[in-house]
Amino acid sequence: MSDSAPWWSDFFKGPWLDVQRAHDDAERTSAEADFIERVLKLRPGAMVLDVPCGTGRLSLQLATRGYQLSGVDVTPALLEDARRVSRERGLAVTWREGDMRDLPWVGVFDAVFCWWGSFGYFDEEGDRAFLAAAAKSLLPGGRLLLDTHVVETLLPKFRPRDWSQEGEVVLLQDRRWDLERGRIDATWTAVRQGEQHVSHSSIRVYTYRELASLLDEAGFTIEQAYGGLGGEPFAVGSPRLHLVARKRTRS
Repeated sequence: MSDSAPWWSDFFKGPWLDVQRAHDDAERTSAEADFIERVLKLRPGAMVLDVPCGTGRLSLQLATRGYQLSGVDVTPALLEDARRVSRERGLAVTWREGDMRDLPWVGVFDAVFCWWGSFGYFDEEGDRAFLAAAAKSLLPGGRLLLDTHVVETLLPKFRPRDWSQEGEVVLLQDRRWDLERGRIDATWTAVRQGEQHVSHSSIRVYTYRELASLLDEAGFTIEQAYGGLGGEPFAVGSPRLHLVARKRTRS
Protein backbone atom coordinates (compact mmCIF):
# COMPACT_ATOMS: atom_id res chain seq x y z
CA MET A 1 0.00 0.00 0.00
CA SER A 2 1.37 3.42 -0.90
CA ASP A 3 1.79 6.12 1.73
CA SER A 4 -1.06 8.11 0.19
CA ALA A 5 -3.57 5.26 0.01
CA PRO A 6 -6.29 5.21 2.69
CA TRP A 7 -5.86 2.50 5.32
CA TRP A 8 -9.10 0.74 4.44
CA SER A 9 -8.10 0.25 0.78
CA ASP A 10 -5.61 -2.44 1.82
CA PHE A 11 -7.08 -3.64 5.11
CA PHE A 12 -9.63 -6.31 4.22
CA LYS A 13 -7.47 -9.10 2.88
CA GLY A 14 -5.73 -12.22 4.13
CA PRO A 15 -6.87 -13.17 7.65
CA TRP A 16 -9.30 -10.24 7.72
CA LEU A 17 -11.40 -11.95 5.08
CA ASP A 18 -11.70 -14.90 7.47
CA VAL A 19 -12.69 -12.51 10.27
CA GLN A 20 -15.44 -11.09 8.07
CA ARG A 21 -16.62 -14.57 7.16
CA ALA A 22 -16.64 -15.63 10.82
CA HIS A 23 -19.46 -13.13 11.34
CA ASP A 24 -21.67 -15.07 8.92
CA ASP A 25 -23.32 -16.85 11.82
CA ALA A 26 -26.94 -17.71 11.01
CA GLU A 27 -28.37 -17.01 14.47
CA ARG A 28 -26.57 -13.71 14.85
CA THR A 29 -27.45 -12.61 11.33
CA SER A 30 -31.12 -13.46 11.85
CA ALA A 31 -31.26 -11.47 15.11
CA GLU A 32 -29.61 -8.44 13.50
CA ALA A 33 -31.94 -8.64 10.50
CA ASP A 34 -34.93 -8.80 12.87
CA PHE A 35 -33.73 -5.59 14.51
CA ILE A 36 -33.05 -3.82 11.20
CA GLU A 37 -36.45 -4.84 9.84
CA ARG A 38 -38.20 -3.61 12.98
CA VAL A 39 -36.52 -0.24 13.58
CA LEU A 40 -36.55 0.75 9.90
CA LYS A 41 -40.27 -0.12 9.81
CA LEU A 42 -39.86 -1.89 6.49
CA ARG A 43 -42.99 -2.36 4.42
CA PRO A 44 -43.45 -5.49 2.26
CA GLY A 45 -41.25 -5.26 -0.82
CA ALA A 46 -39.33 -2.22 0.45
CA MET A 47 -36.22 -1.09 -1.43
CA VAL A 48 -33.24 -1.29 0.95
CA LEU A 49 -29.57 -0.35 0.57
CA ASP A 50 -26.84 -2.09 2.61
CA VAL A 51 -23.64 -0.02 2.57
CA PRO A 52 -20.98 -1.21 2.99
CA CYS A 53 -22.36 -4.71 2.63
CA GLY A 54 -19.24 -6.85 3.12
CA THR A 55 -20.11 -10.48 2.42
CA GLY A 56 -23.76 -9.49 2.08
CA ARG A 57 -24.97 -11.61 4.99
CA LEU A 58 -27.61 -9.08 6.09
CA SER A 59 -28.69 -8.25 2.54
CA LEU A 60 -29.16 -11.95 1.85
CA GLN A 61 -31.15 -12.51 5.02
CA LEU A 62 -33.43 -9.55 4.32
CA ALA A 63 -33.86 -10.64 0.70
CA THR A 64 -35.26 -13.97 1.91
CA ARG A 65 -37.97 -11.92 3.66
CA GLY A 66 -39.16 -10.36 0.43
CA TYR A 67 -37.33 -7.03 0.47
CA GLN A 68 -35.50 -5.66 -2.58
CA LEU A 69 -31.85 -5.35 -1.59
CA SER A 70 -28.85 -3.59 -3.06
CA GLY A 71 -25.39 -3.91 -1.54
CA VAL A 72 -22.33 -1.71 -2.07
CA ASP A 73 -18.77 -2.47 -0.99
CA VAL A 74 -15.29 -1.43 -2.04
CA THR A 75 -13.67 -4.85 -1.48
CA PRO A 76 -13.93 -7.19 -4.50
CA ALA A 77 -13.25 -10.39 -2.52
CA LEU A 78 -16.17 -9.72 -0.19
CA LEU A 79 -18.49 -8.99 -3.10
CA GLU A 80 -17.41 -12.24 -4.76
CA ASP A 81 -18.64 -14.07 -1.65
CA ALA A 82 -21.91 -12.15 -1.75
CA ARG A 83 -22.53 -12.85 -5.43
CA ARG A 84 -21.71 -16.54 -5.04
CA VAL A 85 -24.09 -17.05 -2.12
CA SER A 86 -26.91 -15.10 -3.77
CA ARG A 87 -26.56 -17.30 -6.87
CA GLU A 88 -26.56 -20.46 -4.76
CA ARG A 89 -29.69 -19.37 -2.91
CA GLY A 90 -31.46 -17.97 -5.95
CA LEU A 91 -31.78 -14.50 -4.43
CA ALA A 92 -32.01 -11.42 -6.64
CA VAL A 93 -29.76 -8.92 -4.88
CA THR A 94 -28.04 -6.09 -6.74
CA TRP A 95 -24.33 -5.96 -5.86
CA ARG A 96 -22.15 -3.00 -6.75
CA GLU A 97 -18.45 -2.37 -6.21
CA GLY A 98 -17.93 1.24 -5.23
CA ASP A 99 -17.17 3.93 -2.68
CA MET A 100 -19.88 4.56 -0.08
CA ARG A 101 -19.30 8.31 -0.45
CA ASP A 102 -20.32 8.22 -4.11
CA LEU A 103 -23.61 6.37 -4.43
CA PRO A 104 -25.28 6.59 -7.87
CA TRP A 105 -28.95 6.50 -6.84
CA VAL A 106 -31.32 9.43 -6.44
CA GLY A 107 -34.56 9.00 -4.50
CA VAL A 108 -34.71 5.20 -4.87
CA PHE A 109 -34.61 3.56 -1.44
CA ASP A 110 -37.06 3.32 1.42
CA ALA A 111 -34.20 2.61 3.82
CA VAL A 112 -30.40 2.59 4.04
CA PHE A 113 -28.36 0.87 6.72
CA CYS A 114 -24.66 1.06 7.57
CA TRP A 115 -23.73 -1.82 9.86
CA TRP A 116 -20.75 -3.08 11.87
CA GLY A 117 -18.98 0.18 12.66
CA SER A 118 -18.10 1.24 9.12
CA PHE A 119 -19.02 4.88 9.75
CA GLY A 120 -15.95 6.94 10.66
CA TYR A 121 -13.41 5.37 8.30
CA PHE A 122 -12.96 8.72 6.56
CA ASP A 123 -12.17 12.23 7.70
CA GLU A 124 -15.10 14.49 8.57
CA GLU A 125 -15.45 15.64 4.97
CA GLY A 126 -15.72 12.02 3.87
CA ASP A 127 -18.24 11.17 6.59
CA ARG A 128 -20.35 14.15 5.52
CA ALA A 129 -20.11 12.95 1.92
CA PHE A 130 -21.44 9.53 2.89
CA LEU A 131 -24.39 10.98 4.80
CA ALA A 132 -25.17 13.27 1.88
CA ALA A 133 -25.01 10.31 -0.52
CA ALA A 134 -27.28 8.26 1.73
CA ALA A 135 -29.78 11.12 1.92
CA LYS A 136 -29.70 11.52 -1.86
CA SER A 137 -30.36 7.80 -2.32
CA LEU A 138 -33.41 7.81 -0.05
CA LEU A 139 -36.96 8.68 -0.89
CA PRO A 140 -38.38 11.60 1.12
CA GLY A 141 -39.22 10.24 4.55
CA GLY A 142 -36.86 7.28 4.10
CA ARG A 143 -34.85 6.03 7.06
CA LEU A 144 -31.14 5.62 7.73
CA LEU A 145 -29.79 3.22 10.36
CA LEU A 146 -26.23 3.66 11.62
CA ASP A 147 -24.63 0.93 13.73
CA THR A 148 -21.53 2.49 15.23
CA HIS A 149 -19.44 3.35 18.24
CA VAL A 150 -19.33 6.84 19.72
CA VAL A 151 -17.33 8.34 22.56
CA GLU A 152 -20.11 7.43 24.99
CA THR A 153 -19.86 3.71 24.13
CA LEU A 154 -16.06 3.45 23.99
CA LEU A 155 -14.71 5.73 26.71
CA PRO A 156 -16.16 3.81 29.71
CA LYS A 157 -14.45 0.59 28.59
CA PHE A 158 -11.49 1.80 26.54
CA ARG A 159 -8.39 -0.38 26.76
CA PRO A 160 -5.14 0.40 24.93
CA ARG A 161 -4.51 -3.30 24.35
CA ASP A 162 -6.92 -6.17 23.82
CA TRP A 163 -7.36 -9.48 22.05
CA SER A 164 -10.21 -11.57 20.68
CA GLN A 165 -10.78 -14.68 18.58
CA GLU A 166 -12.83 -14.73 15.39
CA GLY A 167 -13.09 -18.25 14.01
CA GLU A 168 -9.55 -19.53 13.54
CA VAL A 169 -8.02 -16.05 13.74
CA VAL A 170 -6.66 -14.56 16.97
CA LEU A 171 -6.69 -10.74 16.88
CA LEU A 172 -4.33 -8.64 18.97
CA GLN A 173 -5.12 -4.93 19.00
CA ASP A 174 -2.99 -2.00 20.19
CA ARG A 175 -4.98 1.23 20.29
CA ARG A 176 -4.14 4.88 20.68
CA TRP A 177 -6.89 7.45 21.21
CA ASP A 178 -5.77 10.70 19.61
CA LEU A 179 -7.87 13.28 21.46
CA GLU A 180 -6.89 16.19 19.21
CA ARG A 181 -7.95 14.37 16.04
CA GLY A 182 -10.83 12.51 17.63
CA ARG A 183 -9.60 9.23 16.16
CA ILE A 184 -8.60 5.82 17.46
CA ASP A 185 -5.52 4.56 15.64
CA ALA A 186 -4.96 0.84 15.98
CA THR A 187 -2.39 -1.75 15.02
CA TRP A 188 -3.94 -5.17 14.46
CA THR A 189 -1.95 -8.40 14.56
CA ALA A 190 -3.91 -11.32 13.14
CA VAL A 191 -2.52 -14.75 13.99
CA ARG A 192 -3.72 -17.77 12.06
CA GLN A 193 -2.04 -21.17 12.17
CA GLY A 194 1.18 -19.60 13.43
CA GLU A 195 1.34 -16.93 10.73
CA GLN A 196 1.05 -13.22 11.56
CA HIS A 197 -0.47 -10.44 9.50
CA VAL A 198 -0.12 -6.83 10.72
CA SER A 199 -2.44 -4.05 9.57
CA HIS A 200 -3.49 -0.59 10.71
CA SER A 201 -6.77 1.26 11.06
CA SER A 202 -7.88 4.76 11.99
CA ILE A 203 -11.48 5.47 13.00
CA ARG A 204 -13.05 8.86 13.65
CA VAL A 205 -15.00 8.58 16.90
CA TYR A 206 -17.71 11.19 17.33
CA THR A 207 -19.68 12.13 20.39
CA TYR A 208 -23.40 11.54 20.13
CA ARG A 209 -23.93 15.29 19.82
CA GLU A 210 -21.37 15.61 17.00
CA LEU A 211 -22.98 12.75 15.10
CA ALA A 212 -26.43 14.25 15.58
CA SER A 213 -25.13 17.53 14.15
CA LEU A 214 -23.74 15.77 11.05
CA LEU A 215 -27.06 14.05 10.47
CA ASP A 216 -28.93 17.32 10.82
CA GLU A 217 -26.62 18.98 8.26
CA ALA A 218 -27.34 16.12 5.84
CA GLY A 219 -31.09 16.62 6.13
CA PHE A 220 -31.97 13.94 8.69
CA THR A 221 -34.04 14.05 11.86
CA ILE A 222 -33.17 11.51 14.54
CA GLU A 223 -36.11 9.26 15.39
CA GLN A 224 -34.60 6.90 17.93
CA ALA A 225 -31.28 5.90 19.49
CA TYR A 226 -30.92 2.32 20.69
CA GLY A 227 -28.19 0.81 22.83
CA GLY A 228 -28.61 -2.79 21.69
CA LEU A 229 -30.61 -5.26 19.64
CA GLY A 230 -33.11 -5.64 22.46
CA GLY A 231 -34.38 -2.13 21.78
CA GLU A 232 -33.10 -0.61 25.01
CA PRO A 233 -32.60 3.18 24.87
CA PHE A 234 -29.08 4.40 24.18
CA ALA A 235 -27.14 5.60 27.23
CA VAL A 236 -23.56 6.20 28.29
CA GLY A 237 -21.92 2.80 28.50
CA SER A 238 -24.22 1.10 25.98
CA PRO A 239 -22.43 -1.62 23.97
CA ARG A 240 -23.10 0.21 20.69
CA LEU A 241 -25.18 2.98 19.19
CA HIS A 242 -27.93 2.02 16.73
CA LEU A 243 -29.21 5.35 15.47
CA VAL A 244 -32.33 5.69 13.32
CA ALA A 245 -32.77 8.95 11.42
CA ARG A 246 -35.38 9.97 8.89
CA LYS A 247 -34.82 12.05 5.77
CA ARG A 248 -36.74 15.27 6.08
CA THR A 249 -39.35 16.06 3.47
CA ARG A 250 -39.32 19.51 1.95
CA SER A 251 -42.35 21.65 2.71
